[in-house]
Amino acid sequence: MKTSLTVIDLYASAREIAGLVGRRVENIYTVSSGYLFKFSGGVYLIINEARASLTGMIGERDSRGAETLRGLIRDEKLTDVHLPRFDKVLVLKFGGVELIAELLKPFNLIAVRDGRVVWLYRRYRGKDREVKAGAPYTPPPMPYVDPLAKAEEAVEVLRRAHDVKRALSRELGLGPEVAEEVYARSSGDAENALRALRDLVEEVSRGQLRPTVYIAGGVPVTAAPVKYISIKADLEEEYDAFWKALDRYFADVELRKAVELKTAGLRAKRAKLEQSIAKLRSEMQEYRRRSEELYSLAKTLLSLKYELEEAVQMVLRNEAREPSIRILDVNRANREITAEYSGQRFKLRLDRPVGRQIEDMFEEAKDYARRAAKAEEVLKRLEEELAQVEGEHAEAEREVMERMRRAAERAWFEKFRWFLALGRVPAIGGRDASQNEAAVRRYLKEDYLFFHADVPGASAVVAKPTQDEAALLELAQFAASYSRAWRAGIHAVDVFYVSGRQVSKQPPSGEYLARGSFMIYGSKNYIRHVRLELAVGVRDDGGVRRVVAAPPKSIAALAERYVVITPGSGEKSRVAKEIARRWKAEQLVDDLIAALPGPSAIGEWGSGQPIGWDEIKAAFSTW
Repeated sequence: MKTSLTVIDLYASAREIAGLVGRRVENIYTVSSGYLFKFSGGVYLIINEARASLTGMIGERDSRGAETLRGLIRDEKLTDVHLPRFDKVLVLKFGGVELIAELLKPFNLIAVRDGRVVWLYRRYRGKDREVKAGAPYTPPPMPYVDPLAKAEEAVEVLRRAHDVKRALSRELGLGPEVAEEVYARSSGDAENALRALRDLVEEVSRGQLRPTVYIAGGVPVTAAPVKYISIKADLEEEYDAFWKALDRYFADVELRKAVELKTAGLRAKRAKLEQSIAKLRSEMQEYRRRSEELYSLAKTLLSLKYELEEAVQMVLRNEAREPSIRILDVNRANREITAEYSGQRFKLRLDRPVGRQIEDMFEEAKDYARRAAKAEEVLKRLEEELAQVEGEHAEAEREVMERMRRAAERAWFEKFRWFLALGRVPAIGGRDASQNEAAVRRYLKEDYLFFHADVPGASAVVAKPTQDEAALLELAQFAASYSRAWRAGIHAVDVFYVSGRQVSKQPPSGEYLARGSFMIYGSKNYIRHVRLELAVGVRDDGGVRRVVAAPPKSIAALAERYVVITPGSGEKSRVAKEIARRWKAEQLVDDLIAALPGPSAIGEWGSGQPIGWDEIKAAFSTW
C-alpha cells in the first residue's frame, strides 16, 4: 500500500486543482494531517505529507498554526498550478506568492516571495540544501535522471540496466507502483518504457482520467488516476473525479492520524495505568502467596512447638539425636538453624523463644494478607480509572469520526443566501454588494419579485413569483434580517418589494449607481414593521452537513436542528461557537458565523423534519 501520491498521481491532482484558478482563498486551517485551504465556492484543498489534492472530507480543523500563511495568501486568487519538473513537487501561485508543496521525505510546505522563503512548515538543513525563513529558496536535488527532461540519458540508463523495472523505480524516480505500470505497458523494453511513461504523463495531464480505487481483501490497496493494467485486485471502484478516489483511499489513514493526535494524552495515560495495574496485580499475587505460605508454616510449627523447643535445646547442648525434625544446618555465628519437617524448610533463631518466633510468623502472614487486600483496593480503583480513560478514548474517537464530514458539492444557489419560503417558493439573497449585483443581473426575471429592507446596506432578495401573503411576509423577513438594521440592533423595519421589470441598473441621466445599487421605477409594495428574526439550523444529507438559515416558520422543513435568533449583543463568533457546541458541530463554526446576520441573541431551540436535498434542488431547478 502506498503512503503518498506517486508523481503520476500528482500530475493528475494538479490538473484538478487547476480548476480552482481564479478562485479566492477564503481561509486556511491546520488539520491533523496538514493544511486545509478553503476556496470561494466552498471547495477545499488539502496538502499534507501524503497528498496535495481537492478533498470533500472535512475533519477537525484549527485556525492556530496557519496565521502567517493566512496573512500571506488569504483573499488572494489562485493564478497558476504546475509541477516544475518530474518530481513530487507542486507549485501553486497566489499573486506574488508561490506556495511549494514538497511531497518528499521530509514533507515540507514553503511560501516563497521574490525567490525568498517567507514561511515554511518545517526548517530543514541537510547536505544538499538549507530551507529557512529569509533565505533564497533552493529546490530539492533530484537523486535520479529526469525521464522527461533528459530522455536520451534515461533511455541509456534503462538499456544498461540488468533489471529494467528496478531502474524505472529507482534510477528514473518513478517509484514501485508507476514502475510496475510502465513496465507492464512496455513489456520491459527500454525505449518502449520511456514512450509508455510519456504517454501516461500526457494522459493524466490532459485530464483523460478513469480514477479507480483497487480493493483487495476488503481493503483499499491503492488509488490511480487511470486504469492500471499492472494492478490485480478483487474489486475496482471507479469515480468521476480523482480527488474522490483519493478521499476514499486516504480517508482511513488521515482519520487514524487525527484519532492518534486527539488521543495521544489518553493513550499515554492508559499505557501508564496498564503498566501500574500489571505491576500491582503481580505484587498482590505475591503477597497472597507469601501470606498463605507463612500461615501454613506457622500453623505447622505451632503443632510442633514442644519438639522444636527440644531440638533447639539439643543444638545448644551439642547433643546429637535423630528427631522427626531434621536439622539441616547450624549457623552458630548468626545463632540460627535451618530445619525441615515433612518437606517444609524453615529457619529458627537460637536466641529467641520458639513460641515468639511462631507468633512473628503469624503476624508476618497477616501483614502480607493486609498488603494483598490494600493492593486489591488500589487495583480496583486503577481498573475503574482505566475504564474511564478507555471510555474517554472511545468518546474522543467518536468525536473525531463525527467531525469528519463530507464537504458539499455546492449547488448554484448555495453561493448566495437562500431558503424556501412557505409553498416551497425559492429565494436567494446577496451576501454583499457584488452578490446583490449578480443576483439581480443574472436571476431576477421580469415577473420575479425583488425584496429589500427600506434601509441602506441590505441584501437584495430575489424570489420566484408568489401571491401568498404568508410567503411574502417570510421573504420580507429574510430581507429585513440580512440588513444593516440587524447590526444596528433594530428589531423591526419596513420592507418593500417590486416585480423584476421595475428594477434597473440604468440611473437617470447624469447620475451614477454604485455597485450593488439599483433604480426602482414605479410604485413599491410595502410590508410595514417586519420583525427581524431568523432561524439558523443544520441538516445532514448523506454525510454532507449544511448550515441553513430561514425565517422561523420555514426552518423546520429545511433543518433537523435549529435555533431562533434575534438582534442582540452576542458577538457572531461567540454565538456560533455556542450553537456548534450545543450541536457538537464544531467543524461548522465558520459556516455558522457566515449565516449569522450580526451580533445576536439566542432564543428558542428546536428540531425539524427537513425535506430531501434533491427536493430543494428541484425547487431551484425551475428558476
